Amino acid sequence: MFLSGKKEKGEKKESKTLTSSLGIDLGTLNTVIAKPSEDKFDIYKIPSVVAVKREDPSYVLAVGEEAKRMLGRTPEDIVAVRPLKRGVVESVAQAEALIVRAIEMGAGELSSIDRIVIGIPGNASEVERNAVEEIGKRVGIKYVLIISEGLAAAIGAGLPIAEASGTMVIDIGAGSSDIVVISLGGITDIETVRIGGDDIDENIVELVKEKHNVEIGLHEAERAKIEVGMVHSQADIENRKTTVIGKCMETNKPKEIEIDSKLVTEAAEPVIIKVIEALSKVLERLSPELISGVYKKTILVGGTSFLRGLKERIYEEVGIPAKISDDPMTVVAKGAAIVAAEPRALEPEVRLKAMK
Repeated sequence: MFLSGKKEKGEKKESKTLTSSLGIDLGTLNTVIAKPSEDKFDIYKIPSVVAVKREDPSYVLAVGEEAKRMLGRTPEDIVAVRPLKRGVVESVAQAEALIVRAIEMGAGELSSIDRIVIGIPGNASEVERNAVEEIGKRVGIKYVLIISEGLAAAIGAGLPIAEASGTMVIDIGAGSSDIVVISLGGITDIETVRIGGDDIDENIVELVKEKHNVEIGLHEAERAKIEVGMVHSQADIENRKTTVIGKCMETNKPKEIEIDSKLVTEAAEPVIIKVIEALSKVLERLSPELISGVYKKTILVGGTSFLRGLKERIYEEVGIPAKISDDPMTVVAKGAAIVAAEPRALEPEVRLKAMK
């Protein structure tokens, strides 16, 4: 994948490309940074949260983990926000602060990086793509490329994207989900729904309020999803339990309650239905020439891919035996880093396909 072993002519130049490039998965919930280093990656992750002045949202006070700790806990004159909503840049100034922090975390300083590739949802508009690209260039990066998260994930997972037989990526992120079919190095079909793990968290909050008369925060909902999360399927999957702490709606006092996998399953169902519908649309359009490749080479990426029963549910609904990527949370950033370090990874005509 990267240069290693015997020194070849021109290796010094390529090694410089490795050390001066980054791949970034600009996510709604988390931003993941991958820096290529010989035949491996250095991985960094920061919450996609920015703390700003309430009266001046362009005035950034904190970014990342520090800002995330402020969510729901800030004084009246400070607000903690997410610069991206469902994969779309809501505030250019806030997103710029997030990207700068991401580059600094991955490289130490902006001046040491001259190539970045950023993965964003596949159906992002030209305006959205231009906004992200402009941010990268404004902070002084010489080369900025925006590619589909699905294509980046396929490259990062080592799928044989150059083959004609076809591969498929099901990327269920926090704010959006992509179903991408790739053949001969380019995207042949894509379906994106602006729904994902964040919606499951919000549904958990609402169900806990409805069933237990307790209001919990999104942090507690996310933790419960990770610990006991499950998807409706015919498979025999253990029903796990966990405790969450929230505010009793009757007394306004703290209250600890127990929730189980079944509640999370109910919260996840509307999201899973939308993803299955999008997947079905792609398969309906899929040519017979690509169906066998997709059947053999479909991977799941994104945080929601960890939900127990998801693989089984997809097979029950559409007959595709999807596999979970070895690194579903970092594979998009890794794929972006490969393209940043090795311009050959995307030839010009393939790049055009990736940006459609």
